[in-house]
Amino acid sequence: MRKIFPILFFAYLGYLVFTTSCANPGMPTGGAKDSIPPVVVRTVPEFNGRNYKGTEVSLTFDEFVISDQLREALVVSPPLAKRPMIRTKSKTLMIDLGDELKENQTYSLDFKDAIADNNEKNPLEDFRFSFSTGPDFDSLMIGGYVKDAKNLEPIEGAVVMLHAMTDVGAFKDSIPDYIAKTDKEGFYVISNIAQGNYRLYALLDADNTLTYNQELEQIAFFDSLVVPQDLALPDYESELNSEDTLSIKDKRQNALETPFFLMLFEEEYFDQYLDEYKRERANLVRFHFPESVSDSLRLELLQPTPMADDWNYLEYNTTHDSLMLWLTDTVLMNSDTLKLKLSYQVADSLQNLVMTSDTLELVYTKPEVTGRRRAKKEAEDQPEPIPHIAFKHNAKSNGFDVYRDIALEAPEPLSSFDWSMISLYQKVDTLEEARTFEMWQDSLSARKFYIRYPWEFEEEYRLQVDSAAAYNYSGHPNNMLNQRIGIQEESFYAKIILNISGLAGDGIIQLLENTDNEKVLQQIRIAEDSEIEFPYLKPDKYKIRLILDRNNNGVWDTGDLDEGIQPEQVMYFPKILKLRSNFEVREAWALPLIQYEKELIDEDKQKEDAKNKSRNTQSQRTGSRGF
Repeated sequence: MRKIFPILFFAYLGYLVFTTSCANPGMPTGGAKDSIPPVVVRTVPEFNGRNYKGTEVSLTFDEFVISDQLREALVVSPPLAKRPMIRTKSKTLMIDLGDELKENQTYSLDFKDAIADNNEKNPLEDFRFSFSTGPDFDSLMIGGYVKDAKNLEPIEGAVVMLHAMTDVGAFKDSIPDYIAKTDKEGFYVISNIAQGNYRLYALLDADNTLTYNQELEQIAFFDSLVVPQDLALPDYESELNSEDTLSIKDKRQNALETPFFLMLFEEEYFDQYLDEYKRERANLVRFHFPESVSDSLRLELLQPTPMADDWNYLEYNTTHDSLMLWLTDTVLMNSDTLKLKLSYQVADSLQNLVMTSDTLELVYTKPEVTGRRRAKKEAEDQPEPIPHIAFKHNAKSNGFDVYRDIALEAPEPLSSFDWSMISLYQKVDTLEEARTFEMWQDSLSARKFYIRYPWEFEEEYRLQVDSAAAYNYSGHPNNMLNQRIGIQEESFYAKIILNISGLAGDGIIQLLENTDNEKVLQQIRIAEDSEIEFPYLKPDKYKIRLILDRNNNGVWDTGDLDEGIQPEQVMYFPKILKLRSNFEVREAWALPLIQYEKELIDEDKQKEDAKNKSRNTQSQRTGSRGF
């Protein structure tokens, strides 16, 4: 027996060494990642329950949940007087609705995606819960989308409201009967509505009052009364096919017989005041107003007394809500303090225009000279050089656009400018030949000037402005400007030719940057079906937008709630156009009667998405082989 025991011991030890050496040394995987959202196992009251007399809703799940976002996301309809109190206890979520609920009223609670499991944060998507405080259960619904009227982008977080009161004033001073909030796609559903006719509105509610009472709030309204629909929209309790990839929200969107589109806009209000002012330099004061001020502005210098009537020059921006007050009197420039009376029009409580005045003290302090600079100046013991002014310009020595005018800008208003001291030369072989050009001053700014010449592709030019051609009001001359100009080659540009059909009325076709803010690069006004052309375009991607210009004023106009006027409609060409150098794109655009969706095809993005999908599929196949 003693001999057998050592043999058994070493045999067992060898077995352990062999089996453990063959084992996988990696860390345990822990199993598949949890991707299942929490499941509701019990509710009080029941789903779509009736005759509930309590004021608290409790939802029990099969696991612990988090509800950090629920306070902001939860929408209770009809709206409550106070915000619900939310708390959790173990696996149960409790919503205290606060006050006494209305008798025989159906309530709907829209949780959006704000409930998620505690471990992997899997959201319970588009979860809704409803119950009735009486024997009747309202089940009518309305759904649709809220879009930005100017660019058709979806609006997230807009409050959509139904008012049983058909007067438009109810939107301004009454709480709505039913509400919903839009998701990131601008989609909304108002459920559990009683039978009747309603006014439909949308609002970006700045003060959370559920009323349109702020001038800068954005709104939308449906033109006529709406009747809610009797739809069997899928909800959380619906039995869904396990192979069906459509979400509950997708099914709700597809089930809507008549989606109600609401186009959000901001009404025009006249709210004038002096927003900001500053004396930036000895001879410059800047003012900013929220509204255009040029028609009513009056200036009166109280101290010191000006020596002449033309003691200033006013320069407005393009929207006339900001201006620069240039002092042209050297006595005023050298005064540390100016006292100015500024008068302009404002709106009173009845929106009547009245004059108001602000008395301003404008102080300018010269920058201090540092000790080092002062010592250097004294050591040199030389007379101070005469200050000069320098023109800014947009000319380039290479790649200057063939269609572009040269823009000259002085740093401040000029007392004189001798245009005869400006020369334009074209290089011909090795020599330069003078060219005759057109020149004019900007209509809004006396500091800006433009030079036009019919440039030739790939040619070289030179612009020369002689020194002392211009002087400012302090008597300082300009430096000489000597700028070479190289014109872009013709093959660099691309062109868009667009054949438009189906236009009803006047329109504005706009060429836009392919960016989120969609800067307008060019625009063409048309009155009928026609072929238009956007020439000399840089190789890039572009969008095209049409504004239906109902009043033919050349700009997009917003809406008016009291007058029942919707904002002007816009439409987008359904493709993002990619242009290459020396390339011409021809497209036909048959305009629809109306457009709500902004679905722009980007072929490059489609190709990139297809490549990524292929890579992901290949990666999944590789992973499934166990390598």
